[in-house]
Amino acid sequence: MPADLPALERQLKLYKGLVEVSALINAITDSKELLPAILEVARRVMEVEASSLFLVNAEGELELASASGGAGTPPIPTRRIIVPRGMGVSGWSLENRRSLLVPDAYADPRFFRETDRQTGFTTRSILCVPLVRDQKEIGVLQVLNPIGRAAFDQTDLEAFEAYGTLAATAIEKLRNIDQQRQRDRLEQEFAFAQEIQSSFLPQALPHHSRIDFAAAYRPALNVGGDFYDVMEPGPDELYFVVGDVSGKGMPAALLMAQALSILRLIIRPGISPIAAMARWNAMLSGHTIRGMFITALLGRIEPSSRHVELVSAGHCHPFRVASSGEVLEVNVAGSPPLGLLPELPARSQTVTLAEREWLVSFTDGLAESFNPDGEPLQTSGVRRLLERQYQNPREVVDALTDGELRHRRKAEPHDDLTMLVFGFP
Repeated sequence: MPADLPALERQLKLYKGLVEVSALINAITDSKELLPAILEVARRVMEVEASSLFLVNAEGELELASASGGAGTPPIPTRRIIVPRGMGVSGWSLENRRSLLVPDAYADPRFFRETDRQTGFTTRSILCVPLVRDQKEIGVLQVLNPIGRAAFDQTDLEAFEAYGTLAATAIEKLRNIDQQRQRDRLEQEFAFAQEIQSSFLPQALPHHSRIDFAAAYRPALNVGGDFYDVMEPGPDELYFVVGDVSGKGMPAALLMAQALSILRLIIRPGISPIAAMARWNAMLSGHTIRGMFITALLGRIEPSSRHVELVSAGHCHPFRVASSGEVLEVNVAGSPPLGLLPELPARSQTVTLAEREWLVSFTDGLAESFNPDGEPLQTSGVRRLLERQYQNPREVVDALTDGELRHRRKAEPHDDLTMLVFGFP
């Protein structure tokens, strides 16, 4: 019995170390701190010369993530060390999902001697455990060369397997925490982006005794490239714009903010829509990124005469909705989208709206709204939604919004959607 006392003492020391390891791992909430801690404690508790942790990378290979060596061991290599799947002791352990006790490394054909040659380290004995959690491969943990003994034994392996289970649980837990932190950070960043983008859009539409406005804006993602605005540069003059930046998401939102800011600098009393569109295009040309472009419908309203002068840069044709419910498409002569050509050939068209007649402008996210069967609403569907009598622009916007939702049903939005409606009550 006394002969077994040293072995019992070693077992007790190992399992005390596992209790320490469990407490330490549970206390760490930063993955950058966790990996070195796992190795350093493994090296100290198992009383070994070196320890290493390989994690499965995106290609499914083992890549050295961290290593720890005591005094007298060579420095840890700074270059990437990759172990192909199934190669070496660590590769075999992961591939077969089995722990390995290698008493004599150089007598085992699975041992990759080139690593010792490159590092100057002499490997005698190896303990290697695969890190697997819920059938998901995480990596491989190994320790090298027990201090004061020639080789590891079964007692070491049992303790190290328990240690590997703790390590795999901790790594997976912190990965989930990191992923949640990243999701939270992205949600916060998108929330800020939404606030910033919303600040570029009109906070309120102009209140005018002769004309009423209503609008709706819905990005397909958190932020989008659609925009609209109504500007009043003179006492009997209003400008409106509805536009669409190609693409979705953050790049489109950034270009939308730039484009709208430039247009607001261009609009001044008396400038014609053609001149404003040409200058807008000139200032955007050559400054868009990765072939992005902008379609836009720009118009000048003269409330006293109810004249509306329109110019289009590759944008959807607007509709006129008469007080009787009749719907007419306004075929504005188009030009190329903004930002593609240094010069923009454009023609304008002037319409005169009757009382209680509404001009409906929108982006292609309305006509190209897809239902679960992949069928778009199309321009003809927009026309059908408009065929009724309306008392004010808000009723028009609400009818289009409800109709688009009924058409799309449970399908996710395919594109950003913006609508701007105005008329003379």
